Amino acid sequence: MGKGMHINHMKTILVLALLLAVSMVLSLGFGSVSIPPERIVQTLMSGSPDTAGTNGMVLYTIRMPRTLFAVCAGAGLSLAGLLLQTITRNELADPYVLGVSSGASTGAVCAIIWGAFAFLGAYAVPFSALLGATVATVLAVFFVGKSSNPTKLVLIGMGMSALFSALTMLVIYSANHEAQVRSAMFWLLGSLSGIAWGDLPLAAIVCLGIFTFLQLVRHELDILLLGEIEAHALGISVKKLQLAAVAASSLAVAALVAKAGIIGFVGLIVPHIARILSGAKHGRLTVVCTLLGGCVLLWADVLSRTLFRPEELPIGVLTACLGAPLFIWIICRRYGDAYD
Repeated sequence: MGKGMHINHMKTILVLALLLAVSMVLSLGFGSVSIPPERIVQTLMSGSPDTAGTNGMVLYTIRMPRTLFAVCAGAGLSLAGLLLQTITRNELADPYVLGVSSGASTGAVCAIIWGAFAFLGAYAVPFSALLGATVATVLAVFFVGKSSNPTKLVLIGMGMSALFSALTMLVIYSANHEAQVRSAMFWLLGSLSGIAWGDLPLAAIVCLGIFTFLQLVRHELDILLLGEIEAHALGISVKKLQLAAVAASSLAVAALVAKAGIIGFVGLIVPHIARILSGAKHGRLTVVCTLLGGCVLLWADVLSRTLFRPEELPIGVLTACLGAPLFIWIICRRYGDAYD
């Protein structure tokens, strides 16, 4: 990397880091009750929530964990999307390409409508979603077998998605009460409204884990972009790299989706924007994706709780409405003249 390019990359990281920090502070003020920035800083500086009054209780118990989870989830989904786009050599791949989201959906609606794992109480839905996502991933890997063909991997994932989507609809169809259907649909559309401090450790571990994995294999991923034959010639086991990447990304996505529901387009569009900002080297892409993904999902969450307040818009609906036009624009910008 040239000196000028390195300086530009560092500027990009600094700007994104500053943007994320400012966004985190500002996001604490948005919700059913608005809190001005100066009051936020004053409240945070006052110490414990017990001595900070009503604003302190709102900030410490509701908005802070939600803000931190949004950053971790946005970063994790973006990194998973980047990893899978590289492994499959398919820029249309997203974190759910292997059927992870569909498997999680099936597990979640089984818990909501059939009462699966009811003995786990509040953890029944997240556990069922995690289990469903894991089953879908294991089946996808099993059917892929020893092949390292990325097209086969994507097509098997599409098959898994179709299968588990059908099962999800079947479970919802079997519901006896309208309230169950509404609860299932609300989960499927994604929401961060129920996030608490207890949800943060796993989200942080997941985000740190997939970030570390990408940094460890960044050189192998860069070589893989040249083609599978070149990667084999340079001593890289493409199949082992694929399996490790699938395991890392699927576990990360499953853990995040289990609590937040299905949040689309973040893991699809953020890697594309990151490539525009920092190029194709995965060492740089990983950092940019982390910061940018956190910002994107954080502001999506802010909009979801402020556009129609006091009602809250499902965050998955918002990311799809905003992400789809942006994705089309990015594709037109990058490939608009490819066939002219």
